[in-house]
Amino acid sequence: MLDAQYVTDLVVAIATVAAAVFAGGQVGALLRQRRAEQRLEIEAVSITWRPTQAPYEAGPDGKALWKFEITLANPGRMPIDNVRCAITFDRPIERRHWDRTFEPPATSIELGQAVVLGQSTRVWERTLRADFTPGIRLDHRMSATIIFTDMNGDEQTNRWPRAIAAPRPADQD
Repeated sequence: MLDAQYVTDLVVAIATVAAAVFAGGQVGALLRQRRAEQRLEIEAVSITWRPTQAPYEAGPDGKALWKFEITLANPGRMPIDNVRCAITFDRPIERRHWDRTFEPPATSIELGQAVVLGQSTRVWERTLRADFTPGIRLDHRMSATIIFTDMNGDEQTNRWPRAIAAPRPADQD
């Protein structure tokens, strides 16, 4: 026959093993959740753009000036570094510098930042000149690629919008 001490020890041992298995499962679930959160923080590094000045007619040369505010957001808790952004357009554009000179025509502009802190943004303002087409906004087919280094030292690449949509009907301001 089993004595009371043996039964008590057996119950305690089984309860201890069950608690350890449960705790291990909880720790594993927390680690999986944290990895998923880190992945989402990396994937959420994004860039937005909006025209702050949009033309309504072309100049004598058939071109018009647009002013854009371009914002890079790092919603994650950790900083990112070596940030490079390429903004692509559906037509050649010319970037205007502070001294009013223009870069040669290109279909993209490059932006960079050494470090973007966690839960912060970096804003650029750019003036661009492009051929003017009535009813078609310069930003209607823009896209962006962001390349940066995460806290693990791994290079990451995000593209926005995630899927290039079909051209929208004539967007007007």
